[in-house]
Amino acid sequence: MPVSGGASRGVVEARVRARGHILPWAGVAAAAVLLVNVNVLGARWYKRWDVTSDALYSLSQPTRELLAGLQEPVDVNVLLSKSDPLTVSVRHMLEAYSAETRQLRVRYVDPDRSPAEFLAVQQKYQILAGKAEDGRVITDAVIVLAQGPRHWFITSDELVKLDEDSGRARPALESALSTALDNLRKAEKAKLCFTTGHREPTLEDAGPQGLSELRKRLEKGNYEPVSVDGSSPRVSYAECVAVLVPTPELEFSAEQAKPLADYVRGGGSVLLLLAPNLDDAGRVRGSGLEPVLELAGVTLGRDLVLEQDKAERLPSGSGELFYVKLRPHALTRGVLHEDDKLSSRVLVAQARSVDASGGATVVMETTPSAVSLKDLSPLGAGQGGDVAAGAQQQVHAIAAARELPKTKPDSTHGPRLFVTGASNLAWNRNFQDPSAYGNQRLIENAISWAAARPTLLNVPQKPEREVGLSLSEESLDEVQRYVLLYMPLSAGLLAAFVLLRRRNDERRARRSPGSETRS
Repeated sequence: MPVSGGASRGVVEARVRARGHILPWAGVAAAAVLLVNVNVLGARWYKRWDVTSDALYSLSQPTRELLAGLQEPVDVNVLLSKSDPLTVSVRHMLEAYSAETRQLRVRYVDPDRSPAEFLAVQQKYQILAGKAEDGRVITDAVIVLAQGPRHWFITSDELVKLDEDSGRARPALESALSTALDNLRKAEKAKLCFTTGHREPTLEDAGPQGLSELRKRLEKGNYEPVSVDGSSPRVSYAECVAVLVPTPELEFSAEQAKPLADYVRGGGSVLLLLAPNLDDAGRVRGSGLEPVLELAGVTLGRDLVLEQDKAERLPSGSGELFYVKLRPHALTRGVLHEDDKLSSRVLVAQARSVDASGGATVVMETTPSAVSLKDLSPLGAGQGGDVAAGAQQQVHAIAAARELPKTKPDSTHGPRLFVTGASNLAWNRNFQDPSAYGNQRLIENAISWAAARPTLLNVPQKPEREVGLSLSEESLDEVQRYVLLYMPLSAGLLAAFVLLRRRNDERRARRSPGSETRS
């Protein structure tokens, strides 16, 4: 019996030990199953909580409806470095978007850590030279959205609306992303019309002075460049988001200029590239577009501008090839910088002067050493230098822009007009010669500024925030009290508390029986 009892106890102990080995593994397995169930439930009923004071990452109802209507995947390329202050906000907002739809494929490309990948994205979407949408330059693009052959750019300026005067900023990340998605899903492209019929360069012309390179750039930017015969009696610009008149050699008649002027009065935007053209007597002809120029507040000079400042003109010729000075404007953003070393130079060829005294804003101008010639016959006889030396030197405007009041209450802006007397801003040469980088960006900015399209998506605005350091006398006194009184006093009280606590512990240790026994 004792042996039997000992054997039974051994069996019981063996079973207990076996169960002791099994139970931990069973607990791990149960925890794993529970974790899987929690993840499955979280994936099916995903919920995020926005605890920010202004609900910055809570999506509005229009955005939710937009995301619910996405039928095709959208690639979202975030071109921000990890140290960029916008990265955290963009990541949180895209997580909120991804919680509403599975059609977003987000990829983060760090320009600092992955320069090759960043360069590949730039080349893929043709943004190395810069593009713009809604009047903003694309060289500051931080997000690229793509859906099939269509893509849309978001710049850093679109993510935050900063009021420098008041020092307040309004977060606009949701508005920028939703607007981009809304424009991206639209099948139709913006139709940009180029006039023909007056010996203008064509969109198919691949020569140095053609427009084929500009056409390719525009097609990459969700535009549809089309040719419109401006000499036709039945010409219509109604379907054009903007009209570009590219250096016509022949004058427009009054009947041909009227539809274009009516188009502007109806809310359309126009870009006029009106180079100087000579008549049989060697004088510069008019353009015939005076009704449109009058709306722009511009008078086009019948002259040729020659730059005499050797630092701005090219050595060849009599000064008809020169660099212009840019003025701050939406057209020159990204081209003109506060630091001149970062600015891109714009070279013009064979330009006429522009008088912007009718209400337009000068965008490009010469130095005070420039002259203008109305009779160009001496240039053909090789006497251009002598004639230019005797002409009056002054500043001449080369390009001007103007935005008219809205013609429709629901329009985001009024008619926009850009007028320049330079002949080379849209040439293919600008897109093929790296030294003409400023020309390329300027014409693209001008087109995007003029062709800005309104959006039908209405995303509620986020509340403004204080971003500037605005210190009043009361706030300065409060800071002084914190620095000189509250913070030192808090540190002193904390040190006194720690010191007293340690002394009490030492006294208790001395009075305890164990300490007396050891002694």
